[in-house]
Amino acid sequence: MSSVLTEDLGPRGQRRVQIANWISLIVIVALIAFVISRIAATGNFAPELYEQFTDFDEGWTQFVIAGLGNTIKAALIAMVFATVIGFILALARIAKNPVSRVLARVYIDVFRSIPLLLLILFGFFGIQQFFDISQLTGLVIGLTLYNSAVLAEIFRAGILSLSSGQSEAAYSLGMTYWQAMQLVILPQAVRRMVPAIVAQLATLTKDTSLGFVIGYEEALRRAGALAQAPPSNQLQAFVFAGILYFIVIFALSRIARRLEVRSRKRYGAAKLEGGAGLEDIDALGEEADEDELAEREQEPAVSA
Repeated sequence: MSSVLTEDLGPRGQRRVQIANWISLIVIVALIAFVISRIAATGNFAPELYEQFTDFDEGWTQFVIAGLGNTIKAALIAMVFATVIGFILALARIAKNPVSRVLARVYIDVFRSIPLLLLILFGFFGIQQFFDISQLTGLVIGLTLYNSAVLAEIFRAGILSLSSGQSEAAYSLGMTYWQAMQLVILPQAVRRMVPAIVAQLATLTKDTSLGFVIGYEEALRRAGALAQAPPSNQLQAFVFAGILYFIVIFALSRIARRLEVRSRKRYGAAKLEGGAGLEDIDALGEEADEDELAEREQEPAVSA
């Protein structure tokens, strides 16, 4: 099948692609082998460097896992505030009042453009000049400022993904703008936005690792503190923290993908277009496309 702008590759083009893929695979394997050999040469595979991560009686493992609990706590609190603020911003962004639209757009553009690390530093050190706040509060403020702007665009995309016939039907029944929004538009839009919200929660959970710059005791910082004690296994401690992050983020990513596919099947939801700054949401939609296509290819075989 050919598209408007491109054509399917011929036999020669397909062979070139296969050759390029094999060359890339060989290069990647060679790089991985080189890295592993260098790690082995420096003695980082010594069994004594990993013993403490399998000895739960020692307490060090629980020390890092407790840090993961702090990570999840900060992520959940920030997500609650970011969701509420982002929802309000989205409604203001599409409201008929031009003042609210301008203010919401300024907020979104400003806080999506500032690096999250700076927002976290401002959320703690800047506000601490006037109020005595904890590291958790400073981290939550920074995460909320950034993610509320991102979620506002997700909410707006979900609302605008509905056909105009929905609002026109509501108006024909005599509903006002806000009645149509509350009773017709938002209930449908929220169902479509759930996968993207879960995906953003996964991204937010990763971003909590930036809390180390203000001294917040999350998993990464505790792993660093663990590495300072004998046997001074900094690489192994960070690998252990990375595994914990991977477990949580991978689980959230799988949930988001399944919700995306389920949303499309049940409600005929279109793919949310993230746009600039929402690469993870765009990737979620592309992965859902692949899963949905794979399931459709398996259906005839199952029915047969």
